[in-house]
Amino acid sequence: MASITFKGRPTVVLRTYQVLRIGNNLNDKQLDFCLDDKSVDKLHATLTRSERGLFLVNESSHGSVSVNGERFSGPILITYRDAINGIVSLRFGRTEATLLVSGSLGA
Repeated sequence: MASITFKGRPTVVLRTYQVLRIGNNLNDKQLDFCLDDKSVDKLHATLTRSERGLFLVNESSHGSVSVNGERFSGPILITYRDAINGIVSLRFGRTEATLLVSGSLGA
């Protein structure tokens, strides 16, 4: 099981093949998380749960995304091995999120 939490927002459980869109465009109703942070692009990142793990893609041309404190620019596969005590720390621009992982991420 996997779920994501942004401070002050409800936890969202990630289902297999579900795509979460993260950005700051208030007019885009397709965003799953609209963050009030100017360091986050209109469509900043996508997070997809697959049978192999979680694919996090930095969709921003100049914004930052990091996993456990390490910045990256392209797609990254997050697996249970990335979790520290079941937690993966994420950052989108200046906004922090927590990815909770328990058991297998497979279907």
